[in-house]
Amino acid sequence: MKALLLIENDSVADIARFYLKPLGFEAVRYRNPLKALDNLAEIEPDAIILSARDYPRHWKVIAATVRAERSKEECVLILLKGEFFPFEEAAKASHLGINGVLRDDLDDRHEQTQFQRLLKRYVNIEDGRGDERVAPSPWDRLDFMFSHPKSLVPVVGRIETVSISGLSFMPESATICRDILAGSILEDCSVRVGDRILSLSCLVARSERVLGLAIHQMEKEEKAFYDEYLNTFSEREMKALLKKT
Repeated sequence: MKALLLIENDSVADIARFYLKPLGFEAVRYRNPLKALDNLAEIEPDAIILSARDYPRHWKVIAATVRAERSKEECVLILLKGEFFPFEEAAKASHLGINGVLRDDLDDRHEQTQFQRLLKRYVNIEDGRGDERVAPSPWDRLDFMFSHPKSLVPVVGRIETVSISGLSFMPESATICRDILAGSILEDCSVRVGDRILSLSCLVARSERVLGLAIHQMEKEEKAFYDEYLNTFSEREMKALLKKT
């Protein structure tokens, strides 16, 4: 899925990308609203995030253009507002078929939750787990590996997304996991969480290029540590992200 971002502020754009990625969106960002408008047909975005603060006139033109051809279910329009957003603007947003209006301070936890809920409400996101998923970044120590159930060869790779109930994992080798089927149990798994290495077994929920893994068994104390780490994961990630701005 594709999300088009029309956002001038780098910090807001980075945070939007951060919360779009776990939902399966590839973000395409524009600073020039006219160029974004010209490329709408080519991109065919599933969602468009518009900054009313940065583009107080152009967001209306883009919204009207999109809604002339695509419904709220076909393309989600989210408008990010600044401190000043009069009633008249809110009425125009409603008339133009905006799916939702949020404050543009996406580092606020409430706004983050509303942002993702809006997308999940209108877009068919392939996510069999109910828990919130996040995407690890280079500044966080979170790694995973397991032994192949038949050959016992260590399988390393990259965590794509993670939640308290499981994770999606991209093996480094595309061929090593071809014979691992959905429903299999991976008995010998390890996950590095911060400074600790935890042992667990996983159920293969999805057997594709990216493996979907659900936690099958884990020691009670280690699971509690894992859950606590993930519960504060977004906060740590966001602080690190904001330091870049």
